[in-house]
Amino acid sequence: MGELAGVYLAAHTPRYCTRAAAFKGKLAHPDFRALRDGLVEQGRHLEARKPDVIVINSCHLVSTFSTLVDGTARHRGTLTAQEAPDLIAGVEFDFPGDHDLANAVVARGKSAGHLSGLVDDVHYPLDYGTVMPLVCYLDPGQTIPVVPISVTLMNDLEECYQWGRYIVQSLRECGRRGVFVASGALSHRLVRGPEKWPLPEHRELDERFARMLAEGEYEAAWKWLPEFASAVDAEMGGRHLAMMLGVLREAGCAFTATVHAYGPSSGSGNYAISFAPSDSMIL
Repeated sequence: MGELAGVYLAAHTPRYCTRAAAFKGKLAHPDFRALRDGLVEQGRHLEARKPDVIVINSCHLVSTFSTLVDGTARHRGTLTAQEAPDLIAGVEFDFPGDHDLANAVVARGKSAGHLSGLVDDVHYPLDYGTVMPLVCYLDPGQTIPVVPISVTLMNDLEECYQWGRYIVQSLRECGRRGVFVASGALSHRLVRGPEKWPLPEHRELDERFARMLAEGEYEAAWKWLPEFASAVDAEMGGRHLAMMLGVLREAGCAFTATVHAYGPSSGSGNYAISFAPSDSMIL
């Protein structure tokens, strides 16, 4: 039997892709450093979980109608971010995939009546919200198989939540020890000026949502999510958060949450939060 070994809410803002020397100086403002350090800690947390596979839902891997699950055997390429080529340029990635797990997730979605498709194409482009947190922080060695899953514009929060359940069910079915990564911000009312924080009222709501997660109040967070996402203009309408809550609640166990950091990027609020099942030990 497989298991859910960890869950991660990770930031992907381009300015934080700093591992390579090419990005030196991009985090000169001191307000960026806490989140950068938190992402480094998050990578150590994930490494200690020793997962067989990472399933990642990025707010920038966007599909319109069908939820797409990438089961390509090898994800290989060079990424220059279309949105921010000055910050993410020429980032090489080369990590394995997991076709069987991706296929199982798609099959569960289809059996429940959802539009879904399996991607098996070496030319399928990956976005910086998928590549940046993995290559820069979560698995710099690029040894852990990865299954990217799209944020789908036609899915409401309920459908996104259900996809989170299918991910956990598929991990069990396939005998994988897996982790799930939700790659995206909370508040996301963007402004010009990379060092600018969210509005005070949005920052307060972000902190309230994070407290719910840290205290294991997943039911309350799920009930509040539509209101919260609307109030703070959550990234992608909070779809990645809905999927993450589906994962956490389907696991059927308590988690110990580590809130590593919270930081700004052009008015958005970005957390690095890690969850490990409470009945296991982080080495």
